[in-house]
Amino acid sequence: MLPTLWGFIIIVLIVGSIITLSFSRLAFFLAPNKPVYGQYLVVEGWIGEHALLEAIDTFKQGQYQLLITSGGPDNRDINPQYDSHAAKAAAFILSQGFDANKLSTAPAPASAQNRTFLSAVKVRSWFRDNNINPESFDIFSSGVHARRTHQLYQIAFSDETQIGIIPAKTDRYQLTTWWQSSDGIKSVLTELIGVAYIYCCFDPGEVGSHQELWGIY
Repeated sequence: MLPTLWGFIIIVLIVGSIITLSFSRLAFFLAPNKPVYGQYLVVEGWIGEHALLEAIDTFKQGQYQLLITSGGPDNRDINPQYDSHAAKAAAFILSQGFDANKLSTAPAPASAQNRTFLSAVKVRSWFRDNNINPESFDIFSSGVHARRTHQLYQIAFSDETQIGIIPAKTDRYQLTTWWQSSDGIKSVLTELIGVAYIYCCFDPGEVGSHQELWGIY
């Protein structure tokens, strides 16, 4: 039985409202703020100085005992000053008067697979090498990249480890109106594709396998 004209209009309005609401909330979906307040705060080293300042404030406001920077080589420079984003971020954090005893680095090599995933694997190795079996820790990431980072860290770590995520504030666009900015459109759509790829196609390989560490050389 077909709906009446008014019934059809109401259905269209309802469906349109749902699509519009989902579309407008995409940025918030990609930038979840769900910390677990563990003892450790892992900071992605590539996020930029303004975000690193936020990470420092987050560390000081929490009950964290150690801040760990992560990340691989910065290939944007021909002769980079630092071997990795992890080292570069750590140097900046120390320049802000941060206590060196509460800072460590977990650098990653160049990756032929997924840089964020390999960074997560190297953070896992850092914990193992330091004889630490963390029950929980938080990751400080960049805006709409946060969900993808969180997913990849959860893949790299066992289900026994509770992992939280904290996104840095976006300064080039607003999450509420991301579609009004070219930077917002590019960032949100790129990260949406990245998250979809992880759900449908990403295969990390067995722990310690060449596939998991693909690209180390």
